[in-house]
Amino acid sequence: MKKSNFALLNSSLSVMKNAVWTFIILIFNILNISAQTLQEGIRLMENENYNAALQVFSKLNATDPKNPIYPYYIGEVHYALENFDAAATSYNAGLAISSKCDECRIGLGRLDLDKGKIAEAKKHFESALKGNAKNHKILSMVGDAWLYGQKAYPDEALEYFIKARDLDPKVARYWTHLGDAQYAKKDLGSAMTAYETAIEKDKNDPETYVKMARIWGASKKYDLGIEKLEIAIAMKPDYALAYKELYEQLIKNKNFSKVLPVLEKYVSLTGDDVDAKVRLVKFLCFQARDYDRAIAEGLKVLESNPTQYTLHRWLAWSYGELDKAQESYDQSVKLFSVLSKDTTLKSFPSDYEYFAKAAIKLKKFEEAEFNYLKVAEMDPDRAPEIYSLLGKSYYDAKIFPKATEWYMRKGELQPLINTEQYYLGLSLFYEAKYLEADSSFAKVVTLTPNYAQGWLMRARCNTALDSAQAAGLAKPFYEKYAELTSVEPDKSRTKKNLIESYKYLGAYYVQRDDNNQALIYFEQIAALDPADKDAADAIKILKKK
Repeated sequence: MKKSNFALLNSSLSVMKNAVWTFIILIFNILNISAQTLQEGIRLMENENYNAALQVFSKLNATDPKNPIYPYYIGEVHYALENFDAAATSYNAGLAISSKCDECRIGLGRLDLDKGKIAEAKKHFESALKGNAKNHKILSMVGDAWLYGQKAYPDEALEYFIKARDLDPKVARYWTHLGDAQYAKKDLGSAMTAYETAIEKDKNDPETYVKMARIWGASKKYDLGIEKLEIAIAMKPDYALAYKELYEQLIKNKNFSKVLPVLEKYVSLTGDDVDAKVRLVKFLCFQARDYDRAIAEGLKVLESNPTQYTLHRWLAWSYGELDKAQESYDQSVKLFSVLSKDTTLKSFPSDYEYFAKAAIKLKKFEEAEFNYLKVAEMDPDRAPEIYSLLGKSYYDAKIFPKATEWYMRKGELQPLINTEQYYLGLSLFYEAKYLEADSSFAKVVTLTPNYAQGWLMRARCNTALDSAQAAGLAKPFYEKYAELTSVEPDKSRTKKNLIESYKYLGAYYVQRDDNNQALIYFEQIAALDPADKDAADAIKILKKK
């Protein structure tokens, strides 16, 4: 009986043992799946695919709501997206689950650093380090908080990175972050040494090669930087940050033909990350000048992300370059609607310039003038150029007083070039300010004596000043025009102006009873245009005389 009971007990223990092992294996499998999923979320976050990372961490948090590490990583995603209030809420949620969530305390400390609350930040760090003085991971995380916030504190970061490194010098990442702190201090030599040491510790960490590439890029040795980035990509073909740094260095190296496929790869790796897509639109517009595609991509992003106001900037630019004034104007209106509501957002001279260009084409002159003046205000060196542009725009619109005003204002800043002087003269002429106009044209022909149109306009100004032709003021100017153009009289415009000149000169000699000289000019008119009735009549009369 005892033997039977013992066998039964042994059998029961065996069943229990198997059940325990099954439970343990199940737990390990769950933990392993969670770890893999957590690592997947971290990988997505490192690739700046923040929305996908947030989904992973949120699912993990829902599955295991008592694990504070998931709210911490949710907070990290929010921080990366600059949703700082949401980040603080997540870090505090982690601490509510466990007061021992040192990572959460460090996250809150970094938020305080961003606000300039140094004392409060240090309290959070001290709490995290309590009992962790020999924990190199926590020490390194505190160093990260000092270095990788909105404002870097490299000296403070170095203190913690050195401690972490000294506790475990085999960890390559500590050397890499140590190099980052030295890079932030512009100590590029020490930074490169730290990165080289990191590679000795771990030759297969692509992050270190990216950091080395940044140093070469900062030294404008882009070929060496690109070489390091290609090594990083070969190691880890889905490492988004390597592609991001690569396309930036290609742009700086003006190697634009290679940028687009790299940028597209970066965007594909970042998934739903809106910032990456905005960068693509910016590149298509600003560097590639593929305005049609920039518009297509920009409108696509705006459909799902209407708050991405910077897209209106690139759309206004692209539409403007395609000479689609109304669409460019509409995008500028949307851009400045956002900028006017938030003074912390930055505007650029190009924003106002494309707004002004579109407004000019749409005959919205007051808006155009306002925006062009904003360009001149933001970039005073461009004021002469802007004033000249306004002068020509008003001239083209036949608003001559305003054209005169802006050409005069440009002349106060620097001498007008010949073309500007000519358009100033025309504006004054159409305002019936003939004396001032003649003075302007006189400057034109002084600088360019063979410019026939300048002599013609002097003739017309003086004809208006001497309407009865009593003094013959226009005579020398018509003669000069004829001298310069009579060698090629067949051009329709030249032919018309030559006839005008010859009629004036013929009439001038008729008034002075020099019929033979007058006849010469009218016969020249007839040679140019046999159908000219005035010339035919004059020739008949003069021949009789």
